[in-house]
Amino acid sequence: MMKACIVDDHEIVRQGLRLLLESLTDPVVEVVAEVGTAADALIAQRHHRPELFLVDYRLPDTTGDRLCRRLVAARPETAVVVVTSSAGEDVVQLCLQAGAAGYVTKGAGLCELKRAIAAVAEGGERVVFRDQPVPVIAAADGVVGRNLTQHQLRVLELVADGMTYGQIARRLHVSESTVRFHISSIKDRLGVRSKAELIVTALREALVAPEAGAEAASWVG
Repeated sequence: MMKACIVDDHEIVRQGLRLLLESLTDPVVEVVAEVGTAADALIAQRHHRPELFLVDYRLPDTTGDRLCRRLVAARPETAVVVVTSSAGEDVVQLCLQAGAAGYVTKGAGLCELKRAIAAVAEGGERVVFRDQPVPVIAAADGVVGRNLTQHQLRVLELVADGMTYGQIARRLHVSESTVRFHISSIKDRLGVRSKAELIVTALREALVAPEAGAEAASWVG
């Protein structure tokens, strides 16, 4: 049996991860601690000596890579799997360099998280599972569109519909900061800086249907 500690400052996320871990049969996992800060995670490590930590990247008192480095330094046999919404390559590399055994984005899915935990339990190579990209879309002129995740494509469609960040947040039942994060990531991937450029590029590369951008096109110019 593998002892585990969940580190996330959102209670509902901790509860969900606990249910997932307790449902596993290979390996069998016992959740010995649930905490919301890095400081409490270090205390849990001393008291319970978990072999596995599921760690969010954004914690109230530090980042996941820094916590990972401290956990592994204290007990080198500790396996840390970072479970987060951050999919950026720079964040992934920071965590892997800090000694993380796995990295799974929350948009990747439960199956991928289970696979990561199984791989870690077997002592295999480090694993990374990120959001699954939507199928590549071919533009009308034959140019292949950019790979975007399901979440990013949906946000892009709503931006093209002329919705504000607040309206998109309410439609998708997420925070406005989450919407801003997605839009920033989409801009980086498409190589644009402004909202107007984002919509024009999305329409030109057929990442959204032409009618989806009809309303927004009126103010884009």
